[in-house]
Amino acid sequence: MEIKRFDATISTDKLQESKNFYIDHFGFQLVYESDWYIELISPQSPYFGISFTLPQREAGEFFHGKGLILSFEVANADSECQRLKAAGLAVFQDLQDKPWGERSFVIDDPNGVHLYIYQSIAPTSEYQRLYDSFKG
Repeated sequence: MEIKRFDATISTDKLQESKNFYIDHFGFQLVYESDWYIELISPQSPYFGISFTLPQREAGEFFHGKGLILSFEVANADSECQRLKAAGLAVFQDLQDKPWGERSFVIDDPNGVHLYIYQSIAPTSEYQRLYDSFKG
């Protein structure tokens, strides 16, 4: 299977709030909008999108997913954290260096979806040995 594009779809009653959040804070662009579905795309990577759908569109169809985390790799986690704090967003996990090789923080979108925002850093020697063990 060749995956040509990845799109995460979030079931929510907050279509407009979600659209505005991702456009205003992460630069996504609107691709399509109806009264029950909104599709956004990353202008930097047109192979990545995020969509929002009402939880119930037809009889018998209802979904509110739980446990979803979206991860965004950025060039500089510190500057992104400062930018989002300055925009008034609450940070639920402040900047941390993770031993597996990421500097990260966490915010929530209007639906309570965790956004794990990180930059790659060197892992600890313990994690590097573990990663190396998977190389052939």
